[in-house]
Amino acid sequence: MKKIILFSPTGYIGGYIREMVLKEKQIQLYTLTRGSNLSEYAGSYDIMVYSAGITSARNEKAEKYVEDNVVTAVAMVNFCQEHSVKRIIYLSTDEVYGALNAESVTDKSAMVNPNLYAATKYLAEKIIIGSGIPYFILRLPGVVGKAWGKNFIYGLMARIGNNEDVELYNIDKEFNNIVDIDDLTRFIILLCNYEDSSKSEILLLGNTEKMKLKDIAYYIKRLHNSSSHIRNVEAINQRYFTLDVERAVEYGYDSKSIATILDELYQIQKSGAF
Repeated sequence: MKKIILFSPTGYIGGYIREMVLKEKQIQLYTLTRGSNLSEYAGSYDIMVYSAGITSARNEKAEKYVEDNVVTAVAMVNFCQEHSVKRIIYLSTDEVYGALNAESVTDKSAMVNPNLYAATKYLAEKIIIGSGIPYFILRLPGVVGKAWGKNFIYGLMARIGNNEDVELYNIDKEFNNIVDIDDLTRFIILLCNYEDSSKSEILLLGNTEKMKLKDIAYYIKRLHNSSSHIRNVEAINQRYFTLDVERAVEYGYDSKSIATILDELYQIQKSGAF
């Protein structure tokens, strides 16, 4: 039985990871929060799933991002070394690419003026890589599902649902910058059960299909029977990329279709359960 320690189970993503892992008979789950007394933990653990971190949507001060995303990463790596953790699965962000304009990105793609949040997440990645502990670093776009939240897709659905006019950059370009919480938690469990303990990878997650942003907007409009007008805004070197998920697929990653994700979000939105 594998011993997994989850840091932290209290956030949106961490909460659903906890819920799914508890259903796995071959995994013994332990949890860790920012308020935990680390001296109370004893013995060794197989894997740390590191899902904690504040996002750019919080608009926090620089010191808060450094404390939560960098200083905490140092503490968690020290914890892992002290407790003989064999692998770290770290949830990072595609915001590390900053203002990059490219058709597709991989873990080797350039980073162009990342914001402060993204810079601290990248530093956390480097701390984990430099620890010598095998890792899977997952660079994620907006994560959606199960509950209503705050990111691009939620905002787009809210505006169209309210019959507001919508202006979009890159409307005729493809989009796969979305991850469903079910797909993410399923993949994390797959990685927890991955047997090659020496392997380390930075994996990009997005949708396994691509859909033009225009088609996404009009699909949402049809769901709502909305009167919104959807307009293209000319963009020169506006931030744009899709995520190359091929490496993650090799490890067993799969995703719901974008249409299915939108259908499920529409049901949440219609229910008003947020």
